Parts: sequence; structure tokens; C-alpha cells
Amino acid sequence: MKKKMNKEKTEPHFNECGRPTLLEFLAGYHVEASKIFETEPWPTYSVRAHPISNWGKNILIRFKKTTMRAILKLRPNGEVHLQQYGKIVGILNRQITFLKTDVWEIIEKEGWDKISEEKWEKIQPRAQLRAQLVKMLNRDVRDDETIEELAGEAIDKKIEQLEQMRNNALRLVSNRSAKEQKLFYRGMAQGYELFLDEMGNLTGDRGRTEIYLELLASQYEIEKMRRMLPPRNDEDLYDHLQPWYRFPNGREAGIAWLRDVCDDISLYMTGKRGRPSGPRRTPVF
Repeated sequence: MKKKMNKEKTEPHFNECGRPTLLEFLAGYHVEASKIFETEPWPTYSVRAHPISNWGKNILIRFKKTTMRAILKLRPNGEVHLQQYGKIVGILNRQITFLKTDVWEIIEKEGWDKISEEKWEKIQPRAQLRAQLVKMLNRDVRDDETIEELAGEAIDKKIEQLEQMRNNALRLVSNRSAKEQKLFYRGMAQGYELFLDEMGNLTGDRGRTEIYLELLASQYEIEKMRRMLPPRNDEDLYDHLQPWYRFPNGREAGIAWLRDVCDDISLYMTGKRGRPSGPRRTPVF
């Protein structure tokens, strides 16, 4: 006898816009990235992961070969070289700076602190966000504790964990020889900008990282456009992305460049295009 499925746990939660919530998108990307990058799935989300499109998975595969490549090469597979160990600690140290400083600068720059509660409710319902924060904190939470207080505590807790890991590493290396410490600190300096630069931008792929992220952020809207009758085309996709992404060299050139980007990840608005008759530009990753 088959058991009845619990719909509350298997069906996605849609916000007021009829769109999966922000946390559900993040959970979906995290689950798929863990498979593609061959890493341990973390953190655990309290929501159902929204499925990722095939072209979205192709973007994550591109990230594995570009922005994530240097980091994935650092995975220990035997004896760990101290310079490599230093790179890992440098990446960890950059994450501390990101949480302490960059996050708040990004929030102010992007105007996220000026978004009203009504608009946030359309992006991510507060009840669902609160449940996720409670899960992250793993403690009893009073009803009068606000989401802002819980979010601040969650960030502080993460920073504390990272600082403890960094301090343990520095304590361990302090007992090694001067030559070994030199290798470690050289690696630490290299690791500090191996994943994020001083502006908080991803490194390793200067050409297409931003457009890939914009496409991933618009996955739901893009899939909706592809199902419309009549279906939308590359120009419609360009118009959708144009408010958030600065395309190069005007509309016509921008659409042609976007078409190349989409071809490389198998994102076709109106069906797969035929083989081009002339030579194509070498893809830039």
C-alpha cells in the first residue's frame, strides 16, 4: 500500500507574485551546485528546493571550470602543502571580511535597506525566513525576537565560527619552522583574493560571470517567457535583463552577444538554432 505524500512538504511555497520564494531558489542552486562541484551539501534549508533548469545547470558547470576551479583544486587528497593550506585560510579570512564589511556596503549600494516590508514579503515571506533563521540558530526563539535580531545573531555566529577556524590554523602554523610559516603566509595572501577581489566581486571569470548571475536570478521569468504563446525571443530576453545588466556596444551588438552567451549554455528562447554558416567567435569563459 502506497503512503500518501505530504503535500505541505513536497509542494513549493509561492509568494504573492506567484513566484517561488528567494530561499527556495537558493536551496535549489545549492543542491545542484553540491552535485556539480562534488562538495558536501551545506547549509540545510527549511524549504523545498526549487528545481533548476538545464541551462541553469550548464551555468554551474561553467562556474566549476572558472570561478570555482582554483578553490576546488585545493581539496586535500593526501599530504597538505602549507602554501595550499594558507590559501584555504586566506579564502576563509576573506569571507570574514565579506560578512563584516562588504555585506553592509552592498546592502546600502543596492538599496536593499530601503525596500519596504510589503515588497520583501513578495520576494521572501517573513514567516518562511524566520523559520530558516530559527533552523540556523538551532535554539529556542521567543515570539518577541524580531527577524532583524535573529539575522544579526546568525551572521555574528557565522563570523565567530570562521574566526575560530582561522585562529586555530594560525596557532597550528605558529609551531612550524620559519620556512614553513613563510609558505603558509604567502599562500594566505594569495587565497585572500582567490575567490573574491577587494571589491567583493567573483574572480576567475571576467567575461561572463555577471551575465550568468543575472540569468540565474531571472530563471523563473525566463522559463515563463519560453512557455508563452507566441514565445518570446532573444530581443525580449535582452529587454528583460537590460535594466539590471549593462550590455556592451548598444542594442544590436548586445543582443548578438547575449545570443552567443545563451548558445553556449543551451538556453534557446524559440527553439535550438541551426549550425552557423560562418566561423564563430571563440567562447570566453
